[in-house]
Amino acid sequence: MFRKILQYNEGGNVKIRHYEEYEEYINFQSIKTLDPEKRKKWLGVEWRQKIDGFKQEFRKIGKFLSKEKKCLCIGARTGQEVVALKELGIENVVGIDIVEHAPYVQKGDMHNLEFDDNSFDFVYTNILDHSIMPEKLFSEVERVLKLGGVFYLQIQLGIDQDEYTEYVVKNPFYDVVTLSKKSYCLGLNSFDRNFAGMNFEFLFQKDKILTELY
Repeated sequence: MFRKILQYNEGGNVKIRHYEEYEEYINFQSIKTLDPEKRKKWLGVEWRQKIDGFKQEFRKIGKFLSKEKKCLCIGARTGQEVVALKELGIENVVGIDIVEHAPYVQKGDMHNLEFDDNSFDFVYTNILDHSIMPEKLFSEVERVLKLGGVFYLQIQLGIDQDEYTEYVVKNPFYDVVTLSKKSYCLGLNSFDRNFAGMNFEFLFQKDKILTELY
């Protein structure tokens, strides 16, 4: 049985959510992605705004991105981050989510990535808070990254979470950096809340020596 204890800011209450099976977790998280009102916004008024927003975020780490890189976007919803990378000149970009949205996003599970080891040069996600097994998420990201590959992670820190939150970060180092086993944290940074509500980011790089140790 999966059991998560979540801290909500409504009166300081702690809510306990139980999943008897992993599929229950997947089904619950799918509700948000399939919400017709949210999808209408993502594909309508927010479509161009989010593409441009992601392009601005990716430009911050532009030295790690180039045309020949192979990129993976985890939790890509309707695919704006995929399109953003393509518009920046990167042709080989894959987006995954628990709900498919062709042509930019294929069905996939962040805890069980269906890709070979050492497949990608770059991985991006901003859905750590939706992970029920953050250690497994990091393990899978590091598995599919090539040596020297980069994991760009953005989160919400100190911001009220919604009912779909599974993992709350209170301390960026102890709750996030320590999840990495095969990568060095090149940097972590706080910034003003961006277009997607993120305000903290990390950059990890997969290391040969750490990979051999683990």
